[in-house]
Amino acid sequence: MPNTDGMSQAELDLWSDINNPNNDADMDDWADAHNPNNEDYLGD
Repeated sequence: MPNTDGMSQAELDLWSDINNPNNDADMDDWADAHNPNNEDYLGD
C-alpha cells in the first residue's frame, strides 16, 4: 500500500475503488485521473 498522506479525498476514493474486488475501477481509471489531458483529471 502506498503512502496515502498526500492524497486528496477524490484520490483516496478512487484508490479504494481500485482495491475493492467488488468494484470495476482499475489502474486505467487511476491513470486517467492523473492525466492532465483527460477530462477526469483530479489536478493537484
